[in-house]
Amino acid sequence: MSLRRTPVPYSAPRSPRGIPHLLPPEKLKISHWNDRNELRVNNWLKPWDFASPLDVGLITVPFSKTSILPNSAHAAPNALRDVWAIFTTFTPDFDVDISTLRVRELGDVGTPILDLHQGLADIQECLQACMSQPEDFFPVIVGGDHAITAPAVRAYCASHPEQQVGLIHFDAHNDVRVMDHGPTNGTPVRGILESGVRVRGENLVQVGIHGFMNASYYKRWVEGQGGTIYTARAIRQRGMEGTIGSALEIAGRGTDAIYVTVDIDVLEVGYAPGTAAATADGISPTDLLEALFILGQDPRVAAIDFVELDPTRDVAEITTRTFASAILTFLAGLFLRLNDGWRGYDPTPIRD
Repeated sequence: MSLRRTPVPYSAPRSPRGIPHLLPPEKLKISHWNDRNELRVNNWLKPWDFASPLDVGLITVPFSKTSILPNSAHAAPNALRDVWAIFTTFTPDFDVDISTLRVRELGDVGTPILDLHQGLADIQECLQACMSQPEDFFPVIVGGDHAITAPAVRAYCASHPEQQVGLIHFDAHNDVRVMDHGPTNGTPVRGILESGVRVRGENLVQVGIHGFMNASYYKRWVEGQGGTIYTARAIRQRGMEGTIGSALEIAGRGTDAIYVTVDIDVLEVGYAPGTAAATADGISPTDLLEALFILGQDPRVAAIDFVELDPTRDVAEITTRTFASAILTFLAGLFLRLNDGWRGYDPTPIRD
């Protein structure tokens, strides 16, 4: 008797609402030990049942084959799910407990392995469907490499067709490389501004650009589009609160919403060994966290993504933990916004 069987084609499960390309979260980790007076993030953050109300929808995009330098940023979502176990829902730094914030995981965006253009199109289609759900929730997108930001912004604009959108971009790089080789993690900002969506160059603010990793052409191109660049050195000289106040004023000038994208390589390399292209010239984690807490509170900020964590490069989870702190700190600011807890944070914009 032959034991050979006809292989059964794999069919990925679909989301309960038929959202294209959306798969259930690949990993779920719980902690059996939990002090009754604290709540661990991995026991608090649960998959969405597509029925109950939610405040924040976490969408993960494990996609990194568009990286110029080979990296494993596709592994970031699962690394994040592992590291949540050491975090609780309370921050003494800002005296905020987010335990009552309803944050749910929508799932992983599935993409084809061999067709990168189709993968980016699938990401846009999936995120647009997620952002078009009848529930009014704040989208937090976790990559993946930075190529995911262009389809994410296009998805936001398509699902909010009446809105003009500003862009605040934390990064070491300008991300406006020419697309001779197609879209990569070095082209998302150019891809957004040249795609015809409602994002004007004069509402683009780049925060933390640094290091010998950019061409002068990139700076001139951004400025030629009307964009504003605050380098890491300028932030050290002027302070983050004033910088982010200016960023919000510029990105919000004549717009209805602001999209924020955070590349973890904006940080000094000592705090971000787990990414492909950080250097010693970057900003400090405390400056990044301060900025994210302010951005979370601002009602104009409508969506955010976090990208470029490569856990295979990381050392002692330094970058993964910093990446997690960045997400949680933004959520702490958002918690105050949603619960009428605005603390009068009014950072004075920089006046040159």
